[in-house]
Amino acid sequence: MTKTVKVKISRYNPDQDVEPYFKTYEVPYSEGMVVLDALNYVCDNIDSTLAYRWACRAGQCGSCAVTINGKPRIACRTRIDEGTDVTLAPLLQFPVVKDLVVDLERGLRRLERMRPFVERAQKPARPEIVSAEDIEPIKEIRECIECWSCVSACPAVAEAWQEFSGPIYHTKLARLEFDKRDIEDRVKIAFVEGLYKCTTCRACVEICPKEINIPEKAIEKMRALAVKTGLGPLPGHEEYATRALKFGRSVDKIGTSLLEMIEKGYAARVKEPKDTVGYFPGCLTDYRLQETGKAIIEVLTKNSIEVIVPPEFTCCGSPLLRTGQVEKVRENLLPKNIKILESLGVKTIVTGCPGCSMTISHNYPELMGRELGFEMIHVSQYLARKVELNATEMNPIRLKATYHNPCHLNRGMNAPNDLKNVLYKIPGISLIEMEEADRCCGAGGGVRAGERAISMMIGRRKGELIINSGADACVTQCPFCYIQIKDILKQLGYEQVSVYDLADLMMQSYGAGKS
Repeated sequence: MTKTVKVKISRYNPDQDVEPYFKTYEVPYSEGMVVLDALNYVCDNIDSTLAYRWACRAGQCGSCAVTINGKPRIACRTRIDEGTDVTLAPLLQFPVVKDLVVDLERGLRRLERMRPFVERAQKPARPEIVSAEDIEPIKEIRECIECWSCVSACPAVAEAWQEFSGPIYHTKLARLEFDKRDIEDRVKIAFVEGLYKCTTCRACVEICPKEINIPEKAIEKMRALAVKTGLGPLPGHEEYATRALKFGRSVDKIGTSLLEMIEKGYAARVKEPKDTVGYFPGCLTDYRLQETGKAIIEVLTKNSIEVIVPPEFTCCGSPLLRTGQVEKVRENLLPKNIKILESLGVKTIVTGCPGCSMTISHNYPELMGRELGFEMIHVSQYLARKVELNATEMNPIRLKATYHNPCHLNRGMNAPNDLKNVLYKIPGISLIEMEEADRCCGAGGGVRAGERAISMMIGRRKGELIINSGADACVTQCPFCYIQIKDILKQLGYEQVSVYDLADLMMQSYGAGKS
């Protein structure tokens, strides 16, 4: 019997149809087949009127990009798994010409206005020799094939394309800025094109067929140049930096800090510990979400993990790095934290803030030019991968909950399922899979601090997804996301939908958490 796969395709002929509709086709399945194979089969054998683009079939032209199961991808490189149905739709952000074909004119015209070619002062000598050393800074970002998937996936573009041109443009501007032959001020153009409106959520990285790390290789490096030339950072970013450098925290304190609540050098003692970890609270947990910090410590100790809290620490620098203030982190914040954290003498340090975990684990080694003397990991990753949860002491929680997967945990720390997997283990919870659980809430990349209006526009979409899920609560594990989502739900008039940090909910189950 021939194996088949069902392919659900968005159809729309403007000459006949009032609006798009989906039609399902049954296509023969073969091992290793890609989405483009299915499209070609439908066109060649079932319906020749199907409109879609393709050219090279080798992942080099980008023309076959469509939305595949909710994510923009190139059809010639997206495998179809046996037994898995596929849903295909046009790329978002562009008007549909017919079926899966979109009109890219608005994007191409904007790209043309940026002059995406090397501007020269004079005609170059021939032959022109470009050294490997000069190519290295642009080697990764010059791989862009203009498939437009990143623009389709970008939450900032979805809400404010007039203000933020999108990942593809900033990748090209960075490529030209770092090309020694180019004389144009690309940083100024990038600033006008919304350089500080990117949340660095990495949705573009996730779907890029060339795996270009656009936030790190383009956005953040261009922001660093903007800071050097005086264009950046924005006023809200400067306030964070001033507090971090002066007081060691990027936010003002509300109430008694977490470190003040616990004895300096505190170790949560357990009998016969299975492991000993350090705990890095981060600014918001220490100064704003103290109960969550205490819950993280207690959850670990409930599971026979001894926790050592450093007697002091300073801001990790994530808000500064994301906004281009690199040298302030390298010279002031990083050295203090590394000395404190490495002196703990533990193999693993956990934190409840994805921004802290990503900054310390990924950015610190690059800035120092050496590896860390410990493993830095988010507490969700630690609980999901290294701990056999003590379920015998957990009490059922009767709660209909959904979850928001923080960008810097999901894509930044490569932990797409850890939060969900731990949440599943809390008895009594009815877990609802929210549509686009990994969609950015708008809090990251300095956007909440510097571009609040766009941050809240992006957040509003996340709030609507939470509300539409029908859940009574949303669970996350990022201080920035937690605060942003609470604000958004309040703004939308849905304060009755509770927001929990995962640790707070776990401590409720253990019978000692806040309600």
